[in-house]
This record gives sequence, C-alpha cells and structure tokens, in this order.
Amino acid sequence: MQLSQQSFLSRMSIILSSLCIIHCLSVPLIIIALPAVAGFFPSTIETILIASVIPISALSFLPTWLKHKNFLLLATYVVSITLILTGHFGHHHLGFFNGFTELFLVITGAFGIAVAIYRNNRHTHVCKNPHHDH
Repeated sequence: MQLSQQSFLSRMSIILSSLCIIHCLSVPLIIIALPAVAGFFPSTIETILIASVIPISALSFLPTWLKHKNFLLLATYVVSITLILTGHFGHHHLGFFNGFTELFLVITGAFGIAVAIYRNNRHTHVCKNPHHDH
C-alpha cells in the first residue's frame, strides 16, 4: 500500500472514529432536548458507522503496525474494537446494557481507535530503529 493511500486511510479512520464519538454524544442530548426526534437515530445508523469504522481503521492501522509491531498499540486497538462491539451489540441486540453503559463503551472504544492509529502513525515518524522499514 502506498504511503499517500495509507495516510488517507489513517485520516479517514480517525475521522470516522470522531464521527462515532460525536454521534454518541449528540444523540442523548437531542433525545433529551427534543423527545419528538428520539426515533430518528435508529441503531441501524450506529451499526453502519461501526461497520465502516472497523475495516477502514484496520486498513489504516495494520500495514503500519506490521512494520514495527508495537504490541501495546495492537492491544489498544483490539480492546477498543472489542469495547465498541460489546457496547453496541450488547445493548441493541442482546439487551445486556443500559444506554449509558453502551454510550460509555462505544465512546471509549472510538477514542481508543483514534489514539491507537495516531500513536501508530506517530511511532512511524519518530522511530529510529534501523531494522524497521518506515
């Protein structure tokens, strides 16, 4: 994968994760402020966001990660994906969590993905290890 394509995917992944955070923070405020629009944001929109964040972030994260293999960043990325999936599907499809727990898990996961990708890319720019192909 070319560097410019990799950079584009990294930016898209961070943008999509940020959109996920904005969505998760804005919907409760909209629901509280305007009860009439409570049904406007079905879980389908959340599922679409999650379904787009995961593959795009993986395409952004993994090729760069394979060059330096920082396992702490991989763990952050995997745990973040797990938090998003657990929060969303645990609430909407399995009924395990209340809305606040889902919100907390999904926001934490989306933030974790953005941090992992940012730090992964940052590591590529500052790494001085001669054995890494950056």
